[in-house]
Amino acid sequence: MNDDRKPSSSLRRPSSESSNSDDERGMMEHILRHGSPPDMDTVIIEDSNGIPINLSQSKPQASSSSSSENWITKLRSASASVMGSIRPSSSSSHDEHKKKPQQHQHWKAKVWSTWNNLKYSSTWMADRSDEYTGNTIVFLLGRCYFPNRAVEQCGFDEFCADYNSRIWITYRTNFPPLLDTPSTTDCGWGCMIRTTQMMLAQAILVKRLGRDWRYTKRKRSCVQGISTSQLELNETKRQELAILKLFEDNNSAPLGIHRFVSIAQREKGDKAIGSWYSPSEAVHIMKKCINESSSALLGNIAMVLAIDGKIHIRDIEIETRNWSKHLILVVVARLGASEINPVYVSHLKYIFSMERSLGVTGGKPNRSCWFIGCYDDHVIYLDPHVAHEYAPIDVDGPVVDGETSGGNKRAKNPEKSYHCQLLSKMHFLDMDPSCAICFSFETREQFDRDMKEMNLHQYIDIDQGEEDGMKRVNDPLFCVVYGERRVETYDETTATVAEKEQANRQGFELL
Repeated sequence: MNDDRKPSSSLRRPSSESSNSDDERGMMEHILRHGSPPDMDTVIIEDSNGIPINLSQSKPQASSSSSSENWITKLRSASASVMGSIRPSSSSSHDEHKKKPQQHQHWKAKVWSTWNNLKYSSTWMADRSDEYTGNTIVFLLGRCYFPNRAVEQCGFDEFCADYNSRIWITYRTNFPPLLDTPSTTDCGWGCMIRTTQMMLAQAILVKRLGRDWRYTKRKRSCVQGISTSQLELNETKRQELAILKLFEDNNSAPLGIHRFVSIAQREKGDKAIGSWYSPSEAVHIMKKCINESSSALLGNIAMVLAIDGKIHIRDIEIETRNWSKHLILVVVARLGASEINPVYVSHLKYIFSMERSLGVTGGKPNRSCWFIGCYDDHVIYLDPHVAHEYAPIDVDGPVVDGETSGGNKRAKNPEKSYHCQLLSKMHFLDMDPSCAICFSFETREQFDRDMKEMNLHQYIDIDQGEEDGMKRVNDPLFCVVYGERRVETYDETTATVAEKEQANRQGFELL
């Protein structure tokens, strides 16, 4: 009788489960002790201001026992969330025929998901609402507020409501795989995409609902005086959800990350997923998403990108079909070499005070933010570096607790994770000099008026053509060209061969 039979799965399973359990406990201990999984390079957890957080050694100095308990509660909450995400499911005991490579990939994905949930947890966000004091005016996308007014019109409460109403698009986890890869999250590389989405969402939101729209939670419906688990959707809420659905993390959303990387793959290939995007790259690809979309919400929108510091009025007329479309204007700028030149701080403050401003997008790799306002010498922003679980958005009717859609449990208020309640700000000089300045215009008259005002305040140049000449300023953000494109020339005899070669290497044009 042949005895070289394979052992049954019932004999192999206990040892495998025990090994996996030990691995998980060891992995968890390593993450909490060292700040990263053991097979990774050292990774430092940072808060929203980029301040490192040491999980094992550092502890905020508390002025009272209550603040100490609050910090401990946060750490326990984050740890509990992480432990829950790596705990083996009961169904794992029935997976008897999985291959080892598949088990390895599944375990690796689980570790990374756990790490992202910890590193990008909203637990680490600090509430800075108590830092707005005094008589300094707060500007937020064209609106001004006075922090010393608690209840009155244009007071601090109104500012908080306005900030909370901006659409906040962040990292997402456990969404459908990107393209043909196992990637189900953009944690660590998608911040510039999310920042561009936020800017574009603001333009669509104001166009559809107006600048005075404020976010409100859904109300529970009542049937014969008895509260039900269904949530009402009025027309305004439906429009809000329809806008959010444009950016949903699935294959059908025209401005979602799946569509974004699908278009980016044509130019970047395999680097479309997992690599950081510059401000100009993100806007360039998002423009293609708009042009290729069949959504009624995007049919009347044209995006113009200026990457050479010059806005040509003729380009705008072509893209908007002689101003028959809503214009989203994005100007890529470099406001310093390695850090922002202080001379541009006043320029940026003026941008945030403009009614048709869409803020500023940009930042260094892995630290991109959407800058939307200013307070004294600080810039107010929304930070995409927080991981939220993917939840489907339904605009067809009320949501019932416990319903599922496509394998994902429907949240009662999926739009809640798209609005931030914790205020974030940083010093202007901590911004990265590489950025994109964004505007939204309905008509040519609006555009001309704002550009003229910026020129009068000495913030931009205006080229009126060969006959009328230039209106130059010191340290302009960009130049608006109303005439035909000038043919830039230089004296061939004064440019040496070395200068020409250096200009070609650096991508400069000799003037």
